[in-house]
Amino acid sequence: MTLAARHWDPGLGPLQVVTVRRVLEREGMVTAWWSDVPGAEVATHAHAFAETRWVVEGYLRVTAGNDAVELGPGDRLDLPPNLPHTTEVLGLGQVIYVSGMPKKSAPA
Repeated sequence: MTLAARHWDPGLGPLQVVTVRRVLEREGMVTAWWSDVPGAEVATHAHAFAETRWVVEGYLRVTAGNDAVELGPGDRLDLPPNLPHTTEVLGLGQVIYVSGMPKKSAPA
């Protein structure tokens, strides 16, 4: 699988946590926002559900196998279920992003 980011459409409104959450919720997702400090890394893991990450501030690298994508403000990455991946915060600033998953996959 090739990881590919999509960029924020300014026609959706300002790039803010609340706006990103609203867009994903209209797509039928449950959302949460996250922040991580510079240098933070998450070891290889996978989710049983599809996941979207949309960066609002800072920079995040997502790696799956030999494929990596660097996400910056406005970049969206959709990950399929069961894809082992790692994440790493890049640069000297924190990263803030919104995570979304399909409502049918969300815990009750």
